[in-house]
Amino acid sequence: MRVLPRRFRPHTILLVKILQEDEQGNAVTKEITISHVKVDPSWGIQQSKRGITSDDKLIAYIELRDYTAYDNEVKCLLYGEDFSSQTGDQLVFHDQTYLITKVNEILLDDDRPIRLELIAK
Repeated sequence: MRVLPRRFRPHTILLVKILQEDEQGNAVTKEITISHVKVDPSWGIQQSKRGITSDDKLIAYIELRDYTAYDNEVKCLLYGEDFSSQTGDQLVFHDQTYLITKVNEILLDDDRPIRLELIAK
């Protein structure tokens, strides 16, 4: 499977991972900036007999063979080794925060995923 060229993946997202709670009950988070991502904010819009309906969903495609991810310490991160994504994490795109509801890891012949699809609401 070929990697989608970077000119079709112009977006940058911020993945906010909720790690745990501290002693005061505040959530401890880790922010990861991921660039060279394709985001489709109109993914959940559907045409029906009553008109256009939206469940405020978007989908973000991350090609795991060609992306750039770094955290607050400007450390380059690898998916599966340094970070992962799961439901309940937050995704920030164009100053709007979405809740990740589904994570699809696309596999081919290998055990490692080649593409990541994050569906958020």
